[in-house]
Amino acid sequence: MASKSTSKEDIKYEDAIAELEAIVNQLSEGNVPLDKSLQLYSRGVELTKLCEKKLKEVEQKISILNKETNLEEPFLEEEIYE
Repeated sequence: MASKSTSKEDIKYEDAIAELEAIVNQLSEGNVPLDKSLQLYSRGVELTKLCEKKLKEVEQKISILNKETNLEEPFLEEEIYE
């Protein structure tokens, strides 16, 4: 698990997701003390917000690229695999 001293902006999306999954697994087991559960939950909320922010940034970049290339919408999943 990444240390809390890691800046929110320094952690990569994939690392945040991996840490979030580890937190969910720990909490799901149900044998974490209450204080530790609260710490884990708080870190999970922080990671969720970070992931949402990073996804929004990517969506904005895709939107800009689509406008620059005159694409109105990204490809639909069915179009990719046809």
